[in-house]
Amino acid sequence: MDHGERLDLDAFAAAFSQAWTRLEKRFLRVECWQSYRENVNSASQHAYERGEYEQTVRLLREEAEADRALYEDVRSRGIDFARIRVVREPWTDYLRYELLAYQIRADMGETIEVVQVTRDTPLPSNDYFDFLLFDRTIALVHDYGSGPVGEQTGGWLVRDAEPLRRLEAKALELRSRAVSLRSFLAEAGF
Repeated sequence: MDHGERLDLDAFAAAFSQAWTRLEKRFLRVECWQSYRENVNSASQHAYERGEYEQTVRLLREEAEADRALYEDVRSRGIDFARIRVVREPWTDYLRYELLAYQIRADMGETIEVVQVTRDTPLPSNDYFDFLLFDRTIALVHDYGSGPVGEQTGGWLVRDAEPLRRLEAKALELRSRAVSLRSFLAEAGF
């Protein structure tokens, strides 16, 4: 990543916390990986992989509850908070699992918007990758390694104006093409 400071996983989490405390108006989260390995302790993902649907949903609700304070903070501060999810067919097992989590989080008030790209669009790529944009001042770009299944190893802290401008432009371009999670689910037959 050009113009960014490389961070390990702990430093990435610390940078997120610091950036969140300075956030004033808008937080955009862009997600593109179609297959991802959650934290090794992710009981919900393990339950999903075992085919335990009811257990998966229960665990996803518990995980989402841990973020309730964040959602309340967003509402009380009037922050434009949106997750922009880029997807392509064929749907991976991970994406189906993630869509369950999204439904729960949307019910809690999270704005989740979905952009569908063509089957031949590489994800992730130089054009589509995962990042977090805090206002126009800081971005955190995820590093999920080089394998076909992402597993976060850290990322980059970006503060330079030009890369921030490009990241904002990408997020806003994607957002302009996005549909609500509910519309996407209805159209896709989930």
